[in-house]
Amino acid sequence: MKQSDEERKRRNRERSARYRQENPEKWKEIDRKAKLKSRQNPEKNLQKLTYQQQYREENRKVLSDKERQRKFGITPKEYSNFFESQNGSCAICKQPETATRLGKVKALAVDHCHQSGFIRGLLCADCNMGIGKLKEDKNILLSAIQYLEKHSDQSLNVVT
Repeated sequence: MKQSDEERKRRNRERSARYRQENPEKWKEIDRKAKLKSRQNPEKNLQKLTYQQQYREENRKVLSDKERQRKFGITPKEYSNFFESQNGSCAICKQPETATRLGKVKALAVDHCHQSGFIRGLLCADCNMGIGKLKEDKNILLSAIQYLEKHSDQSLNVVT
């Protein structure tokens, strides 16, 4: 898509958002009418839903690439470079992704600093969630390591 097309779409989104914000009552009425019309034709809704699901399935890679670019500013080529430099494995555990969604293995997640936006690498779902649950805090991570080291010998003394 050309840059001018992107710019036009961005301006249209901004204009629509301003209209919704400046005219909440008009927007509610427009939304109410659209929902009413939608309820009156359930077959068309089902047809639309089926088309959307099929489109997503057939274009999953393109949609994922666009979502990554929108969320993180990373191009498909940059993602591919990260993936190749990490040998298709997680930057932390060095294992390939095993988490699935809809029966398919997920792509490695783009790990980034939430404050600066800097992209650090690609992570499997488990490592990505682990870092997130520990609030991306080095001190908490170090404390977790110390905790595991302290209790690693005790796990050998478990009574069964």
